[in-house]
Amino acid sequence: MPSTRPSVRSRPGPRLHAAGALCKAALAVAVTVFVAGCAAPFTAADVPLAQPPIVVDRAPERPLKGSYSLYNNTRKVGLAALQPLVPAYAGAGRLLASWNPHPRGVAGRPTFVVVHGGHGLVPTNFATALWLRDALGANVMVLDSYWSRGREENWATWTAFGANMRALDAIAAARWLRDTAAVDPARIFLYGDSQGGWTVLRTFTDEPFLRSQVAGLYRGGIALYPNCVADGSLAQPALGPYVAPVIVFTGGRDTATPIQPCDRAVFTRAAQWHHYADQTHGWDTANRGAHTPSVDGECGKAMNVYNRFAVCRSDATTSDMRRRIAAFIEGLQTQGR
Repeated sequence: MPSTRPSVRSRPGPRLHAAGALCKAALAVAVTVFVAGCAAPFTAADVPLAQPPIVVDRAPERPLKGSYSLYNNTRKVGLAALQPLVPAYAGAGRLLASWNPHPRGVAGRPTFVVVHGGHGLVPTNFATALWLRDALGANVMVLDSYWSRGREENWATWTAFGANMRALDAIAAARWLRDTAAVDPARIFLYGDSQGGWTVLRTFTDEPFLRSQVAGLYRGGIALYPNCVADGSLAQPALGPYVAPVIVFTGGRDTATPIQPCDRAVFTRAAQWHHYADQTHGWDTANRGAHTPSVDGECGKAMNVYNRFAVCRSDATTSDMRRRIAAFIEGLQTQGR
């Protein structure tokens, strides 16, 4: 059974080599080597560093080295194709997104922005979108941050393609939903796994600039097995406390984003923290694609050059997590009525 308060010794996360005055280097340098030794809140002056240019307006048909068909995980299951919809935070180019207003109308429903983990969107993200739409009656946007920028990336590179960039993308998505799709911001939630979970924690972190941008845009967040390393630098920014309720799920056998190197307050400051001691990274993996039921108990290795970590599907854990998410969302919406 999951525990909401695991007994884990906390210790400081690893720090990057200090970069002193280079912490606000030119964008061209920051994109390739995001050096950051300054432990200071993110400000408007840092936005250019966290906005690598958008260079692509079309998603690959077979992403991640041809490992799966995008069609099978969008059009075939009734989700919209990815289109360049969302203006980037600084206005230069549009992020790819699959926008799926509920078939019975947008009004009066929760709306979720689903953000991906390292290396980009995978079938699990689309399977999550289907569950949110069908089980919770939600409007769902699946948001891309990497393909739009011509990249496959991973949080372990500690570049400008990390949590601050992703937080600005999440803010841009919520603005588009509010201003273009007529979605009620009081019902918008951010949902992310792995680096997407890191994105959730960073987006809701209570720093002056982020607070000023996020206030009134999101009701809450859901973070699954997030990266949690934080030293306050631009590459490893602070996480928590949070400006809105956040629910976090972690795994005790997760070797990709383990909780041990991180400050325990990253989790205890969340509204809820549920730890599955026997689970690896990605227990909700759609290991046969969004168009086909997953195989319970099957384990595989992530397509990740930095860490070939185990990913084991668990139907029971996924079901328990989804039950808790549904209750969390219902509770927040009830409070707002």
